Amino acid sequence: MSTRCPLCTELSIQHLFELTKQEVDFHDFPSSAYYKHHKSFNDLEQSAINGCDLCQLIIHAFKQNPVEEDQYFGLSSQDETMSMYEKAKSLEQSGIKIALTSTYPYRDNSSSLTIVDTLAVQVGGFMNVDYGDDDVIQLHYEIPVMPLRLVVPPDQPITLKNVRIGISELDSDLGSQENFEIARSWLQECQQCHRCCQDNKVPTLPTRVVDVGTPDNDFKTLRVVHSHGSQAPFVALSHCWGGRIEPVLTTKTLDTFTTSLSFDSLPANFRDAITITRKLGIQYLWIDSLCIMQDSRQDWEVESKKMAQIYGSSTFTISAFVSERSTAGILNPAPTAGPPPMSVPLTMLSEQGEARKLKLEWRHPNDREDLRRLDMACVLNSRGWTFQEFLLSRRHLIYGRHQIYWRCRACQESAEAGILPEGDKRAHSVFDDITAVLDASNASDLSAKSLKRKDLFREYYSLVGEYSNRTLTFGSDKLPALSGITQRLHASLGARYLAGLWSSDIRNGLLWKEETQIARHVQSYRAPSWSWAVTDDTIQWDSYTTDYGQGPYDLELVEANVEPKNPSNPFGEIMDAHLVLRGRTKKLYRSEQVFPKSYFPGPNHEPSIGEGSWDEPVDGSPRRKGLDVTTALLYIHNVDDVGDDAILSVWRQYDWVEATIEETEIQPAWFDQKNEYLALLVRISSKENPFKKDGTVAYKQDDARLMCLALRRVVGREDEVYERVGMLWVRADQWDVGWIEKWELKTTTLV
Repeated sequence: MSTRCPLCTELSIQHLFELTKQEVDFHDFPSSAYYKHHKSFNDLEQSAINGCDLCQLIIHAFKQNPVEEDQYFGLSSQDETMSMYEKAKSLEQSGIKIALTSTYPYRDNSSSLTIVDTLAVQVGGFMNVDYGDDDVIQLHYEIPVMPLRLVVPPDQPITLKNVRIGISELDSDLGSQENFEIARSWLQECQQCHRCCQDNKVPTLPTRVVDVGTPDNDFKTLRVVHSHGSQAPFVALSHCWGGRIEPVLTTKTLDTFTTSLSFDSLPANFRDAITITRKLGIQYLWIDSLCIMQDSRQDWEVESKKMAQIYGSSTFTISAFVSERSTAGILNPAPTAGPPPMSVPLTMLSEQGEARKLKLEWRHPNDREDLRRLDMACVLNSRGWTFQEFLLSRRHLIYGRHQIYWRCRACQESAEAGILPEGDKRAHSVFDDITAVLDASNASDLSAKSLKRKDLFREYYSLVGEYSNRTLTFGSDKLPALSGITQRLHASLGARYLAGLWSSDIRNGLLWKEETQIARHVQSYRAPSWSWAVTDDTIQWDSYTTDYGQGPYDLELVEANVEPKNPSNPFGEIMDAHLVLRGRTKKLYRSEQVFPKSYFPGPNHEPSIGEGSWDEPVDGSPRRKGLDVTTALLYIHNVDDVGDDAILSVWRQYDWVEATIEETEIQPAWFDQKNEYLALLVRISSKENPFKKDGTVAYKQDDARLMCLALRRVVGREDEVYERVGMLWVRADQWDVGWIEKWELKTTTLV
């Protein structure tokens, strides 16, 4: 039996809780409101050797944690081999401080503490880091703060002053009766109390659903049924295929599946989804590969455009966050990634004076799980199709590795901590205007009175940027996998949908770029060059896409034509598309010449006029091999045989290299002689309104830019047809209205 040292014996949860009223900091260790423990780490270790179990727990945690882990708050050492124990032993000043804090600080953006669940152990002091400025900045602790969690039995919650003490002990079996009771309580609470989650109409079932049976027939029925438009509650599954799935619904298996479906023959994910649906008392389940015929393109095209209805009207969606493939399972207890957790018992007095038992627990960092970490790293959130599944669904029952979670329009919860704070982002709170459209019974009812179109467009561009970071098994699904959302947005935006862009905001829509400035166009046709869907790279729109209305020199959309593969689904795959645009153009020369970073000015010491990002990477010629030159510098280039100027693009090298004036003279030999390029002015853009009341341009504003597309003429076409190959911008101090008016006003076709 262990004998606790005097310092651990005097350690009181009630006292630590009172200290939080003086000071609590969730990103840093409190400056004064903490409990002074042992004077040195050596004293702590000696106490552990003498038999104090709480000191033993702290020493064990420090030995098992590598110091490079960002354990709780504060930054970590760069030493990748040292344990936190070794680091603590090396400190000159190694006093131990303990404070009570929270993994889930606030709820609903209030300033009220709702739960304290963590004993933070801090060893030593600060490390001073000098960035070369006059002042020395205290950046971080010499060693990260060690978190130990307070755990209570799930049926014996503890509160002090309406603040919850500790997290609930988890049942490692995700398919246990206890976890199903938690999930059932979440669903009932949401259906009965959350107005924003309620849709009083009984939903129309998808074309086909899996009938999992009812309690009356002991769930013996399992088959695929044709709904014929009948109405009933149902559940949808959001999961990763992770490769081939067997069996699936096909024209050959349809008759068999509608008679009987063998439970044992199904992949583990499907068996678990059926079990979850049955346990929560719902009869019907929608699974894509069992409800859409996988050998019928026609059936897929018909059913895929119903995604908004399917996920939007499901009672809830089962989100298999960590299941990498259909055979992995959803309810499997997760193996521990590190050493087994270690804990010691604690006792505290309740507000009623009763002795309550809890425990202090350490888990290896790789075994810690919360919704924020899952959002950032789970496999489901890396897949393209699941993005709209998540946004369209009102409710999600989420399965992680170690616990279950709930997300709905009103709140999010976890099995260990109950209601979670808003700090854990939810997609429907980030895209709240779009979510309002998705949840509306009739999207056209949401007029500009309640939602501003510019806010919808802003959210849409942000949404597409997040979506573009996800992967798809089939590249041809790039537009279809977002069609459930775009279909619902269409009526509210009051615009034609043009292969991922919108006609009424075409000038902003065209100004996408790749996050790292290379947007490789895919080889197999799935979108026109002017659509973000033409690339698998991550794309974004910058802050200069704020719309202040059409200016006198902005691009005009003359004609738009998009030919979908399925005429009944303009939001899915397309066969061909083009835009006819009228705008001001300037001759553009593309050079493969590289200017060193140490010498930005061009010939005759002229400064660059702006920058560009070409969709294509630099080729593999020896001169550029190994150079980081993804960004282009733009210069004015005088064309002798025309008597006019043009824009010249050269590469900028990021490696710092000394250069002479001669080395930065324009070399015509490096010009692309095979292709003809144009700069097409899309709009004058500014963080502030660049237009005066009389419609003229206040072009001297420091942040005003000319935003242009880089176009390349399509070889072999007699008419002037171009494709997008990049984006350019010209700084405010390098242009004036007189220069713009010299640009040729012409009509071009963009494919």
